[in-house]
Amino acid sequence: MVMNTDVQMRPQAHQIDIAGWFGRYGTILSLVLLLVVFSALEPRVFPTFANLVNVLEQISIQGTISAGLTICLIMGLYDLSIAAMVTLGGYLCPLLLMGTPLPVPLSIALTLLVAAAIGAINGAIVSYMGISAFIATLAMGSILTGSVLGISGSKSIVSGIPDSFMVIGQGDIAGIPVAVIIMLLVVLLFWVVSEHTQFGRTLCAIGSNAEASRLAGIATKRYPPAALSICAVCSALGGVIVSSTLGAGRPENIGDPYLLNAFASVFIGASTLRPGRFHILGTMVGVLLIGVIDNGLSILGVATFWQYIVQGLLLISSLFASGILKLRKG
Repeated sequence: MVMNTDVQMRPQAHQIDIAGWFGRYGTILSLVLLLVVFSALEPRVFPTFANLVNVLEQISIQGTISAGLTICLIMGLYDLSIAAMVTLGGYLCPLLLMGTPLPVPLSIALTLLVAAAIGAINGAIVSYMGISAFIATLAMGSILTGSVLGISGSKSIVSGIPDSFMVIGQGDIAGIPVAVIIMLLVVLLFWVVSEHTQFGRTLCAIGSNAEASRLAGIATKRYPPAALSICAVCSALGGVIVSSTLGAGRPENIGDPYLLNAFASVFIGASTLRPGRFHILGTMVGVLLIGVIDNGLSILGVATFWQYIVQGLLLISSLFASGILKLRKG
């Protein structure tokens, strides 16, 4: 007897995975909708080129810091010393410029070198002492905060800073702020590193399964110091830009606003294009989304507390979307 296999062999109709599509592109869709809404509500201000440059300048520090944090989170390391590192960078560089006749580039280089060394220490504690990055960096952040306050005597540096240093946070090249150029260069660099180098692929492998990577012959203990150093350097660089923008080196409360926003940006990015995976392009979408919200609400005259509420709701929504996709894949 010959069985009719037409039903079995007939290809299934293509079905649109709405949940999957929204999980990958929902953040980008939200960004586009926000641009449209804010442009409609404030057509004379929001959609202008000047305001676009303003948005990019506002997110430049956040984008620089978040790019470094992404490298850490790719391999599952949570760096909670970001805020303290921003404050350190923002105070140490003006201190070097004020106290010694060092050129501006050398002062910045020394500041970033100190940050890299501290990040390496964090990584060594994680790798060789078995302490989680969450605890190690939290403790280091407390040490840095106390050290900067002790060295400074809680006094800001407001004089003796050369005008050439101010160019970093206040200058522009062909109408594009220097801080924006720095952010774009940092993002481009880490996109290439994370997507197109063996180092980046190894970070992803360790983040996916550290034990399997170790059994495959990867020296997994060598990578936390490198990743945390990268994050520390980006945070300190963000602090340098802050101090250049302010024209002063302040020893406290400079980095605090960037901690939550950095994690929010990276986690929002992890629900963009590649749900459940941290990546540089997604992080920049998250940074831009938060920047557009802050800028648009400010132009509309909405109270500042609403900006924090919206950011929190946005982060929860992104994590929820990413979690749903993970469950469906499982």
